[in-house]
Amino acid sequence: MDNIARIISWKRLIIFAFCILLASCGRKAPPVPPGTLRPKAIKDLSYKIIPDGIELKWSVPVRNRDGSPLVRIKGFRLLKAEIPLEEYCEGCPPPFGQLIEVPFDAKPEKARKMVYEDRTVHSGTQYIYKVCTVKGWLNVSDTSNQVSLAWHVLPSAPSGFIVQLTKDGIYLSWQAPSKWTDGRPVDKGFLYRIYRAGTGTDKWKPLPGLVDSTGYLDLSAKKKARYQYRVAAVLPYHGTEIEGLCTRETTVQPTDIIPPAAPVGLVAVRSADGVELFWQEETESDISGYIVYRKGPDELIDKLNNKPLPVSGFLDRTILPGGLYSYWITAVDKADPPNESPLSDIAEVEVVKEKP
Repeated sequence: MDNIARIISWKRLIIFAFCILLASCGRKAPPVPPGTLRPKAIKDLSYKIIPDGIELKWSVPVRNRDGSPLVRIKGFRLLKAEIPLEEYCEGCPPPFGQLIEVPFDAKPEKARKMVYEDRTVHSGTQYIYKVCTVKGWLNVSDTSNQVSLAWHVLPSAPSGFIVQLTKDGIYLSWQAPSKWTDGRPVDKGFLYRIYRAGTGTDKWKPLPGLVDSTGYLDLSAKKKARYQYRVAAVLPYHGTEIEGLCTRETTVQPTDIIPPAAPVGLVAVRSADGVELFWQEETESDISGYIVYRKGPDELIDKLNNKPLPVSGFLDRTILPGGLYSYWITAVDKADPPNESPLSDIAEVEVVKEKP
């Protein structure tokens, strides 16, 4: 009987072990550590200073730390430090004392941006921010990159904004702002940022660098293209650029208003067929041709060709014997409307009557 009982016990033990082994066969992978299911940290937190606050922007994460899809987000948590400028220590640990809960009630989507405006700001203060993603009560991502800025009330828009075409390019001029956006008179100097866009587009791009005067000559504008311009004052403030309101946009179309140089080397020679003119061909690439002018014995100046000559030579067959003929030529470019050069030096021919 003892042997039978011992055999039954062994059978039960084997069956129990087999059941445990069978249950474990359903697992496809090792257990996942809880920390890897936390959302990935945000890495692109950025800021923009707005008239009455600070706009913070970041990308909504779509993956957990282990690369799996992030299907649900409860919200975001902003960490904010607020330090008077006279007490601010660059490199010191920020005294994050405020936690701002930002709700999120949508599904995470790729390339989606989150925007939060903090309007509880004051001039003369350094602000430091970080953000993290809240997935659940105890499931929060690591903090994002840190942004730091000094805040000041914005300058109002420059006044008297004028855009003019000149022979050298497009010249912009304006007057410095006289007030801050809160109405107080300005007590500081400014630099300026110029924005330019092609007409029919909202892609405003800043021109390189900041301007330290109230005038600017744009030499990079292309001919026959239409442009829009606007200008904003910029206050350098404790390492932060406080960019003010922009002027209204002004549209201009650059045109070629620069005439070619006067042709040189004009020579007039009497021939059996009339008067032959020769001159040195222009080397400028946008020359479309030449115009010939003549003054005869009657002292009237005539334009001998309406369409520009494509070559550097001309035969005048319309002369009459007996008198002095004077000639000039000009060069015409391909602009619309075309520009005509100054007159060349004079060339003269005496046409003598033949004796009977």
